[in-house]
Amino acid sequence: MKTGDAPRNVPDGRGEVGTTWQERAVERRLGDARALAVARSTKFMATALELVQESGQANFTLQTLAERANLSVRTFYQHFSSKDELLLALYEDVTARYTEAIREKVEAANSPMGQLEAWCRGVLSRPGSSQEVGGRLVLIYNLSLEVEHPEAFAKVWEPHRRLLTEILTACSQAGVIRNDLSLSQLTSLLGYTMTSFGQFNALHEGMEGTSLTEDVVWSWCRQAIEPSAARSPTSSQ
Repeated sequence: MKTGDAPRNVPDGRGEVGTTWQERAVERRLGDARALAVARSTKFMATALELVQESGQANFTLQTLAERANLSVRTFYQHFSSKDELLLALYEDVTARYTEAIREKVEAANSPMGQLEAWCRGVLSRPGSSQEVGGRLVLIYNLSLEVEHPEAFAKVWEPHRRLLTEILTACSQAGVIRNDLSLSQLTSLLGYTMTSFGQFNALHEGMEGTSLTEDVVWSWCRQAIEPSAARSPTSSQ
């Protein structure tokens, strides 16, 4: 065996078996590099979110971003290929947290219809009230991403759509929603409708001026998806 070679299946200092000292040294080095890369990319993303929330726009320069983050533009390009890639990564992160926040509300409800109500109210309130999950960024980037990168847009929003489908499936099994439309159709109709309401709420800082409160919107949605026999005869008034 040559100098520098190490036998396999020899316990390391922690009693672990199956790697050489070279492999452990490389893995340790790579682990440190990964941790640094995650820390720096996270710093860039958090700083970008601050800039968007402050200005209401995503028109900051990379120089401004780097200075605010106390990093360099060169370091930025070691982690992101462009500003667009940074915004997409931030959009993915914000959307995932947005969906998770709504899921928590849904799971706290005690019935299928209660879960649907929690989802609807969550969609209405989160974009306008939750600066911590970057609601403004979602509004800014939503349309451009859907138009310019439809596949990426669909991938980002798939968990949110899946959550709504799960809720509607439970409602369907409980017999509390109409059955003349498929779950896919109901998911699309309700999803697009509530997302539009949520965006309007955020852009205009509330819907009270139009008398479209959360209660009114939820009542309208509920009557739209309930079985016909359960609908109020005065619902059209």
